[in-house]
Amino acid sequence: MSKNLISGVTCCGLLLLAHCFLAVNADFSYDDPDRWAETDPECAGSRQSPIDIVRAATVAAPEQDYPLKLQGFFRQPVTITVENNGHTAQYTFGWSKDSNRPTIRGGPLGSSIYAFEQLHFHWGAEDDRGSEHTFDGQALPLEGHFVFFNREYGTFEKAVEQPDGLAVMGVLFELRANRADAKWARPLGKIRQAGSSATLTGKDVFSLNDVAGTDWDRYYSYPGSLTTPPCAESVTWIVRNEPFPVAPKDLRALRNLLDSNGEPLVDNFRPVQPLNDRTVTRYGF
Repeated sequence: MSKNLISGVTCCGLLLLAHCFLAVNADFSYDDPDRWAETDPECAGSRQSPIDIVRAATVAAPEQDYPLKLQGFFRQPVTITVENNGHTAQYTFGWSKDSNRPTIRGGPLGSSIYAFEQLHFHWGAEDDRGSEHTFDGQALPLEGHFVFFNREYGTFEKAVEQPDGLAVMGVLFELRANRADAKWARPLGKIRQAGSSATLTGKDVFSLNDVAGTDWDRYYSYPGSLTTPPCAESVTWIVRNEPFPVAPKDLRALRNLLDSNGEPLVDNFRPVQPLNDRTVTRYGF
């Protein structure tokens, strides 16, 4: 995932981690992700993300587990700030009051309530790659991440430091030629340059349902990490089984963005990491 925490947290200080996520000159590169651990040791940890999900090796969830409950996914925010931070297109929603944030609970999250923080994407230069997670070794051209934090810890900044602090819902997208363009893609032409942003209001805002629907009945979960430095191992991953359609026009709009060097912002995905001794649990089937 692409919360762009800066290696060494040089620009912000430890108490301002979340603000580093938006920095254009974050000290990491997708050109050589194997070197991230040189400055951020946790990137070589034992519960890193993303992973290849081998369906036949997953374990069914216990029947007594609570179903995953989504609240507020149809709710529209007051504003949406869309930013090209040099590594991804990130969407931060503004609410009239904090209690309006969409939340998730249940499933692998138990009774804890997780509040929505932000949305961002990972994509490839070609259609045969781009998603961070893969299924049975197969990648898709785009993956969206809905980032949530555990309300028990009060703020995202505090939650990121806890082993159960974050939950990320990941959905892979497949190209659909007859798919209408999505509202989330329409402002991308305004943020082509790294460091640029646009604020959406009124009829231009959209809900989480507008991005990838609310069909989360079948998914996989495992304990993992952020997928950018410092690779904090604080994430419960929820990866949808079925892909969601994306229009070729929308994928082209993402590929038209530029990174902080003025080069095409593409292939912004971390390679899959070793599963080690973790269990991937399947829910709903």
